[in-house]
Amino acid sequence: MANGGRFVRWQTTQITQSGFVLNLVLSFAVAGLGLWVSLLRDAGFQPDYSAKCLFSFSALSLIFSIGTGILCSLNGLWDFRITKDIARGKWEGAELAAKTIESDKLGDRTWVLLYLEISTFVLATLLLMSTLIIVYRSKLF
Repeated sequence: MANGGRFVRWQTTQITQSGFVLNLVLSFAVAGLGLWVSLLRDAGFQPDYSAKCLFSFSALSLIFSIGTGILCSLNGLWDFRITKDIARGKWEGAELAAKTIESDKLGDRTWVLLYLEISTFVLATLLLMSTLIIVYRSKLF
């Protein structure tokens, strides 16, 4: 019985921490997009062709990161709703087995979306940093 309590505590901690990471990266991606827009509006920001390509890809990556973050949140909510109904005993037999499989798939998809959100955010950050280094290299070095 003590092990079951420990499992529930760690599961709750995992859900809380993954939600925190999701929201943190989503917030950074939105802030990064805000920086991107402010650079675009800056008259002194004059990227050459290669920097423009990196700059454009950084925006696409930020938008993709934000989109996957939102999908990850929604997917997690769908998973929690099904899991809640499973725990309440709403289904039995074959329907319960089908809902359990669906919940497992949603849970796996949540992790894939979280990793995708983080990866695209890191890519966008690297692309944006590369753009800034190219554009402002004379001031940096």
